[in-house]
Amino acid sequence: MKVALIGCGNIGNEIAVYLSNNPAFKIHSLTDVSEKNLDALKRILIEDVRVSPLETAIKDADLIIESANKDVVKQILLSKHIDVKNKKLLVMSTGGLIENIDLVNKIKHCEVHVPSGAIAGLDAIMAVAGQINTLMLTTIKSPESLEGSPYIMENKINLLTINKKETIFIGELKDAIKGFPKNINIAASLFLASRFTKIKIKIIADPSTRFNTHKIVCTGKFGEINIRTTNYPSKNPKTSYLAIQSAISVLNNMTTNFKIGY
Repeated sequence: MKVALIGCGNIGNEIAVYLSNNPAFKIHSLTDVSEKNLDALKRILIEDVRVSPLETAIKDADLIIESANKDVVKQILLSKHIDVKNKKLLVMSTGGLIENIDLVNKIKHCEVHVPSGAIAGLDAIMAVAGQINTLMLTTIKSPESLEGSPYIMENKINLLTINKKETIFIGELKDAIKGFPKNINIAASLFLASRFTKIKIKIIADPSTRFNTHKIVCTGKFGEINIRTTNYPSKNPKTSYLAIQSAISVLNNMTTNFKIGY
């Protein structure tokens, strides 16, 4: 399977290493606006890989993996080469799908894959979609992992002064995605699984934690679903290690006829 890897930062690097060691995949091209990222990734890959502009990468690949940002997701969805039979798209920046749901709904041929990311239980949430009364996601992270978020900057929150667990944000999904685009992809994935429009999001900064913790409480006529994951961050504190492993699990699932929970 010819792969176009779009976004060659921390997540892209980890996925690329997996792909290069799996004979079912061949990295066909790399795309990134950063020459530094491209050079760093090419140095760790065994074989030489070409660098392609976005449209060329999408056109020539069987599988497009997005690990860049939500704005790039929109560019991919707008490409005239994406909605092609037997083409697959794996999206890491799922907030970009929410912001462009009209474009997503127009796709009829390309398979769009959304990994569970840093949470668990999306299969259960999907199973009860349409029966949900309340759905809340609470995310607890270190203040460091929230640095540079638009919400933090716009509200002039000094993360360095936080010396105990503190609630930073409570609100709706669309505001969470806008305010924390690099931290809240799991909330977007939760919406895509549930299609529940009244998801409540709480973000807590905890200077004492070494983990990224996500708690989901979902209620309805089926009963109650409680999900909690506590993950080590990856090399990038904004991203959980489990998010990368989740993407790799989706890729593994593409190559087997024995599928669990998909």
